[in-house]
Amino acid sequence: MRHKPNTSSKVAIQNRAFMLKKTTLLCLSLFSPMLLACGPDFPLQLTQDRQGNLSYLPQTSFSQQLTSLAKPLPWQYQDTAAAQEYLWDEVNHRYLSQTRAFEHAELSESHLAQVNTLRDAQGPVEAEQMATELDEVLPQALIWYTLGAVAFDAKDYDRASRYFTKVIELPEQQRASRSLWALYSLSRIELTLSKTSSDPEHFNRANVYLNQLQSEVAQGAADPLRLSLASLGEQAYILLHQGLPLTQAAEQNEEEIHSNLQITLNPEALNKAIELYATQSAQGDSGGYDSLLMLSRTLMGKDIAELKPLLQQTSVQQLLIAYWQSSTNEFAYDGQLSDMGLKVANILKVFPTDGLQLTHGDKLAAIYYQLGDYASAERLLALANPSGLTWWLTAKLTLQKGDQAEAAKAYAQAVRHFPEQGASVSVDAKETQQQAINADEDQATYCRIRAEQGVLSLERGEYIDALQQLLTSGDEYWQDIAYVAERVLTTAELKLFVDKQVPLIAFEYPKDSDWYDNIEPINNRLRYLLGRRLLREGALKEAPVYFPNPSLNANALAYATELNAAKKTKGIDSAKAYWAAAELARHQGMEILGFELAPDYAIYQGVFDLSGWSEADKLTEKEQQRINASQAIPDKRFHYRYTAAELANKAADFVPHNSQAYAALLCQATGWILYRDNELALRYYQKYVANGPFVPWAENFGLQCQAPDFESAVKREQANKVAKWNALYHKLKKPAAFSFAIIIALLGTYAWRRRKRQQ
Repeated sequence: MRHKPNTSSKVAIQNRAFMLKKTTLLCLSLFSPMLLACGPDFPLQLTQDRQGNLSYLPQTSFSQQLTSLAKPLPWQYQDTAAAQEYLWDEVNHRYLSQTRAFEHAELSESHLAQVNTLRDAQGPVEAEQMATELDEVLPQALIWYTLGAVAFDAKDYDRASRYFTKVIELPEQQRASRSLWALYSLSRIELTLSKTSSDPEHFNRANVYLNQLQSEVAQGAADPLRLSLASLGEQAYILLHQGLPLTQAAEQNEEEIHSNLQITLNPEALNKAIELYATQSAQGDSGGYDSLLMLSRTLMGKDIAELKPLLQQTSVQQLLIAYWQSSTNEFAYDGQLSDMGLKVANILKVFPTDGLQLTHGDKLAAIYYQLGDYASAERLLALANPSGLTWWLTAKLTLQKGDQAEAAKAYAQAVRHFPEQGASVSVDAKETQQQAINADEDQATYCRIRAEQGVLSLERGEYIDALQQLLTSGDEYWQDIAYVAERVLTTAELKLFVDKQVPLIAFEYPKDSDWYDNIEPINNRLRYLLGRRLLREGALKEAPVYFPNPSLNANALAYATELNAAKKTKGIDSAKAYWAAAELARHQGMEILGFELAPDYAIYQGVFDLSGWSEADKLTEKEQQRINASQAIPDKRFHYRYTAAELANKAADFVPHNSQAYAALLCQATGWILYRDNELALRYYQKYVANGPFVPWAENFGLQCQAPDFESAVKREQANKVAKWNALYHKLKKPAAFSFAIIIALLGTYAWRRRKRQQ
C-alpha cells in the first residue's frame, strides 16, 4: 500500500523536480553529434510549465560562438591527426607523453626500443654516451631530437637547444620526421626562459620558431601531432605576455599568469590573440577554447573604466557576447540578478552599439532578454538584421504581452531561417569537428523553436497543428509529442493524422536488446503509440498493423485474436480465450496496452513514475475535457494489470465453479492487483469463497496460484451434468413411482368398469 508523503518529503520531491528540470534545460547547450535528430533525454516536456518554457531562452555553447572569431588556416594538413590517447607504461608505471605515445605507432620495434633506452637515461650525459653506439643504427634527426628531449626534461635548456638546432639544420629529407618537433621545442625553451628574464628577445625568437614551423606545414610537412595548431596558442600567449612584469612572471606558473593577467598591451595585440585562440579552437584544439574562456573571465574581472577602451575592439565585443550567451543561466537566481548578472548589466551601459545592428544585434538583444531588460531587447531587435534568433525573441516578447496570434506568426518566421529538413542535417566529412558541433547545435535550436511553436498551437486549441510542429521538433521532445497524441487528440484524429502523414520507416529491430538500446524512428514510435491506444479501446481489427516491431505485432495480433475468440465461443472454450488474453495483458501489457506517459510510462518501460515530477499549467476547458476522455481506466499505474485481472475474472465465469480452474483464475486475478488495489483483490477473493471449491493452496490465495487446468474443468463440467441428471432422477424417482402406481390403478379401475358395463 503506497503511503502519502509527509510535508518534508513533498518539499524534497519538489526541490528534486526543480533541480532535475533546471539540469535538463542547462543540457540544451551540450548536444553531441549523436543527438542530430534532437535525441532523447530524461525528462524534457515543454507541455509542463508552458509559460515558463515559452519564456525561457536556452543558453548557447561557448565553442559555437567562437567560430565567428576564427580565421581560415593558411595551410592544409597532409595527413590525419595522431590519436590523442596517452599510453600507459607498465614497466615504469606512468603515462607516456603524446610524442612518446606517437613513437609507439611510428617507429619499428627495434628503433622504438633504442629510442626508449635513450629517453630513460639518468641524464643528458648518460644519454650522449649511449647515443655514440647508435649513430649507425638510428636516423641522425631521431638521435639528436631524443637527446634534446632528455636535456629538456632535465632543464638543461642550453644543451637541449643545441640538439634541437642541429635537427633543423639538417638537410630537409634527413630532418623531416623531427623538424616540427624540434622547432616547437625550441619555442618552448624560449618561452620558459622568458619567465625569468627581462630580455624581450626570448619572445621574438620563440615567435620566429613558431612561424618557421607553420611555414613548413604550409609547404607540405607532415604534422600528425597538430603542432601548428598548438603554435597558434603559443603566439597568442606571446602577444598577451610581452608586456607582463618580470616579477609576476617569475612567481606564477603559466595558468596562474593567464588567469590573473593584467592586460596592458595595445588593443590590436589583444584582437590578434583572440583571433589566434579562436582559430585554434575552431580547428579542434581545446587549448584555444580554454584560453579564451580564461581570457573572458579576466575581462569580466576588470573595472568598467579599464574595460571600456578594450570594448572598442570588435573581437573583444564578440568574445564577451559569446561568453555571456554561454553563461545566461548564471545571470539570476530566485528572480534577482546575481553578481554576474549585475556586472553584465553594468558593462552593457558602456557597451558600444555602433555597427552591431548588422552583425550581433540579435545576440545582444538575447542577453538583454536574459537580464530581464525587455525594453532594451526590443530596441536592439529593431536594429538587428532578421534572423532565427530575432524572430524567436520577438515571439517570446510578444507572448509576454499576451498576443498569441502575433507570437505564432513570429515563430513561423523563425522557422523559415532554418533548413527545411530540420531533422536531417548532414555534415561533410571534410568539415572540422567544431563545424560538426555547430551544425548540431543549430539543429537543436531549430528543434526547440518547432517544439515551442507546437506548445503555442496547443495553447491556442490547434491540436493537429500542435502535433505536426512537435513531430518536426524530433526526439528530444518525444514526451510532448506523446502527450498530444495520446491524451489531447481523439483516437479518430490521431489515426487520420498517422495514416496521412506518418509513414512507416524501415528499421531493423534487434532480436535481443534492452529497451534503452532500441531507438526507433520517431514515425514508428508514433504508430506504435496509436496501436496501443486502439488496442486499449477495443479496435482489435485495426490495431495490430500499427505495431511495427515484428514480435510486438505478433503479441498484439494474438491478443486481438484471443479476445475475438472469447466473444465468439462459449463455455470453457471462451474461458481459455479470455485466459490467454489475460496472460498477454499481464505479461506483455506494457508493450501492447501501456500508456506512453502517465500512468504507465511505457517510455521508460514503467521503471520510473514521473506523475509527480511537475505540475501542468492550468489547462483550457477544451483541453481538459479531452484529457478526461482519454485517461486510463482505471487511472492507476500499470493499469493493464487491472485489465488482465478482469479478463481472468471473466474467464472464471465460464468454467465450473467447483473446478480447480475457477479457483486458479480468481487466484491469478487477485494476485495481479494485490497490494495495488486491495479492495478489488478482496472482491475477487470473496467471489471465490462464496462459489469456489476448497483447494490446498487457498491459504495463500493471490500469492501462490496454480495455472488453470482446463482439461480437468471439461471433465468437471461433464461430471456436473451427470450429477445434475442423477440428482434430478433421485429427486423425481418416488413421485414418479407413486404417479405410475396411481396411473396403473386408474387404468385398472377403468378397465374393470368397462368390462362391467359390457356385461
